Amino acid sequence: MRILIIVLAALLALAPHSGAQARDELRLLAAELPPYTFQIPPVSVTETPGVKQGFVYELVSEMAKRVGHTGVIEFMPWEAAQRVAQTQPNIGILALTRSPEREDKYRWLARLYTDDLVVVGGAGIDVSSLEKVKDRPIGVLSGSGAEALLRERGFTRIRPHNEEWMNARLMQQRRIDAWLAPRLMIIYGMREVGGNLEALNFGEIVRKSEIYLAGSKDLPDSEVDKWQQALAEVKADGTYQRIADQYNRLKIEPIPDDMRRRFSQPVWE
Repeated sequence: MRILIIVLAALLALAPHSGAQARDELRLLAAELPPYTFQIPPVSVTETPGVKQGFVYELVSEMAKRVGHTGVIEFMPWEAAQRVAQTQPNIGILALTRSPEREDKYRWLARLYTDDLVVVGGAGIDVSSLEKVKDRPIGVLSGSGAEALLRERGFTRIRPHNEEWMNARLMQQRRIDAWLAPRLMIIYGMREVGGNLEALNFGEIVRKSEIYLAGSKDLPDSEVDKWQQALAEVKADGTYQRIADQYNRLKIEPIPDDMRRRFSQPVWE
């Protein structure tokens, strides 16, 4: 009996500490941004999305272990995730592109990967520079840095969509002439719709697309320091390269249109 009492007392002592840890740690948010963060099957296919994965998802999960975080990462629509990160305290968000349009809206915790923000066009479309397609319909991810850049430069025929696979399908169907997105997202999106990458013209690299773990502006220097230290550790022990190699070998299975839920289908304009 005495041993039982001691065990129960120990459990009770630990319970408030565990609860406090869960309350104090960053609330990490992500969205369907393959190949950085995604679910298989995705929310556009089923009301109960499947396994959470992605290069950035796996990387941040490994970093979380090193900072004593539970590793819980919530998925939600991308614009909603950004809104929460900009308006609520103690939020982390992945994978967010650092750009001049966003610089003052977040605390930038750790740079995870550098991609290219590139403009691509269909057959016969000149994409040697972004300005060449200023008067053409151009697809972007809704709420993305790419959309903000186009609006800042005065583009008026922007076609934003909630997921990049929608832009890939529109390119296939010649419903848009160009598409501005990070290179890896273009490649994944085309493969997700069973498209032919060779049918695209890869044009100007508009700028580097630096993918970050970012957070709400209230985060202290100590929070930045521990996540940067965690990133340094996963690079030093080979974990970063292992994850990168895993996603370089990733086989992308196309998802037929008839499997997509109706609310996730593109809205033609």
